[in-house]
Amino acid sequence: MAKKKASKAPRVGKVKSAAKAGEAATFEAGKAAAPAAEAFDEGEVCRELGMYWQSGKGDQFVLRQADGRWAVWPQQAVVDLMRATLPRLIAIKAREDEAVSEVKRVFLWARQNHCLDDVRPALPGYRSGIHVLDSGERVLVRTECKVPEPVAGDWPTIRAVVEGRLDLREEPGGVDQTPWFYSWCKVALESLMRGQPGHWRAGHAVILTGPAGCGKNRIQEQVITPLLGGRAADPQKFLFDADEFNGDVFAAEHLMLSEVPVPSQRTVDRTQLAERIKQVVANPAQRARLMRAEPCTLSPYWRLTISVNDDPDKLRSLPLITSDFGDKVLIFHCKRAPLPIIEWDSEESQRAFRDACTAEISAFAHWLLNEWEIPESLMTYEDGRPATRFGFREWHHPVIKGDLFADTPAAQLMQLIDDATFHSLEWEGGRKLWEMPCRGPRPDEARFWHDSAEELQLLLTGEKDYRCSVSSLAKKLFQHNQCGRMLGRLAAEDGIADVRVMKRDTRFWKGWKIGPPQ
Repeated sequence: MAKKKASKAPRVGKVKSAAKAGEAATFEAGKAAAPAAEAFDEGEVCRELGMYWQSGKGDQFVLRQADGRWAVWPQQAVVDLMRATLPRLIAIKAREDEAVSEVKRVFLWARQNHCLDDVRPALPGYRSGIHVLDSGERVLVRTECKVPEPVAGDWPTIRAVVEGRLDLREEPGGVDQTPWFYSWCKVALESLMRGQPGHWRAGHAVILTGPAGCGKNRIQEQVITPLLGGRAADPQKFLFDADEFNGDVFAAEHLMLSEVPVPSQRTVDRTQLAERIKQVVANPAQRARLMRAEPCTLSPYWRLTISVNDDPDKLRSLPLITSDFGDKVLIFHCKRAPLPIIEWDSEESQRAFRDACTAEISAFAHWLLNEWEIPESLMTYEDGRPATRFGFREWHHPVIKGDLFADTPAAQLMQLIDDATFHSLEWEGGRKLWEMPCRGPRPDEARFWHDSAEELQLLLTGEKDYRCSVSSLAKKLFQHNQCGRMLGRLAAEDGIADVRVMKRDTRFWKGWKIGPPQ
C-alpha cells in the first residue's frame, strides 16, 4: 500500500546563511503571523448574481438580467457566469480540507435561502421581483406593466377621443359625462401607482354603450389600456365560466370586454353576470385557476370595462341595475363623432392615430394626477351621504338606465298594475288598484292601495272575488318571478320609489303602498 504523503507545514520564517565557512545554514522563525485563508461568502455571491432556485426545477436557476428581466439558466451556464464576471475566482473542485467546492456551496445556499415556490410571467399590479403572497408562497413575478411616466404636455388627440364621445351637452337634455370618466381614470392611475398588493383602491366597472362604430373601443384600447400599463385581457371566460382556466386575466391590469356574449337573456343569467362583475370590482382576493397548478387565491389589480351597442337586443344582455349592483358601475352613452384622423380607411392614418395617443398618454397621466380634481358634487349623494368607496358616486346615463329598466320583470309588473281594471257584480264599472279595498290604513281613499305582496298577486291573477283585466298576463309573469322581489325593485327605481311604490310594513304583515301614475 502506498504511503500517504505527509502534508507540508506552511513556511513561517526564513533560512539564514552560515556566518563562517563550513558551518550549516540555520532557519530563523518569522515574527509575522501566517496569512489567514480568504473568507468565502456564498450568500453574497447569490445576491450579486441575483440568483434564485424554483422548487422542483432540478439544476435550473432564475437570474435577474442587467436590463431587469428574469431568465432561467442551466447550472453549468451559471458556473461559467461566476468565473467570468465575479472579481474572485470561484473554485469548482473541493480542496483537501473542504467537503464540497465553493461552486456547490453557492448552489446549496440558493436552494436553501433563495428558494421560490413559483415563477409567474406576470401578476396584475405587481412589480417585477420577489413577492410573498397572503398564502405564504414566495413567488417571482418576471414582468411588470409599464405605467406611463407623468410629463407635462398637451394631449389633443386623447381629449378629442374622450370628449367627442362622452360630452353630450349639445344634444337635447344631454349631460357632460367626462367628469365621471376623468375621475375614474384618476382613481385608477393613483391606485396602480401608489397601491400595494391586496390594498389597491377598488374602482367602478365601466360600461360604454353607443351606436356601432362610434369609437367605444377606441376609448378602451387607445386610452384606458395604455394608461393602466399597456396590458389587456379578455375576461369573457372568467365572467361566464368559473370552471375555465383563467391565467390570462391574471396577467393584465385592464380586463376589456367588447360586447356581452350572454347565451341567454333571462333575468337569472343577467343577475349572475352582475354578481361576477361585483366580484371583480369589490373583492380584493380572486380565485385563480392556472394550468398545471393547483387553484389558489391572488390579489390582483383590475379595472373592468365593457363596450356594447345600444340597440335593445344588445342591452338585454347587460345586468339589471339593482341597488346592490348600481353603485359599482358607471354606464356611459357614447355619441358618434369624428376621430382626429384624416382618412380612417388608410393604414397610415390608423397608425398615426395610435402613435399620437401613445405619445400623449404621459401628458394625460400628468394632467390627471396634478391638475384634475374630482368635483365635490361627485363625492356625495343627493341626501348628503358620502360616496367615496370608489372615489366618487356612480353614473348611469338616464336613457340607457331607462332602457334597461323597461325590459325587466319589475317594469312589466308596473305596467300591469297601471293597466289592470277590477270588476265585481256589486260595482258599476271597473276600479283601479288604488281604489280597491285593502287592509292598510288609507287616510286618502283615492291615493294609495296598502296591502301585502301576496294580496297583490291574488288580485292581479283574478284569484280573489274580483275579475282582473290582465289576469292571463299576470299569471305568466308570476310563474317565474316573485311579486315581493319585483316590488322591491320598483321601490328602488328613480321616479317610482317614494312616489308610486314604497315599503310600508305593519305589525301583522309586510305590506306595500302603491299609488296611481303622477
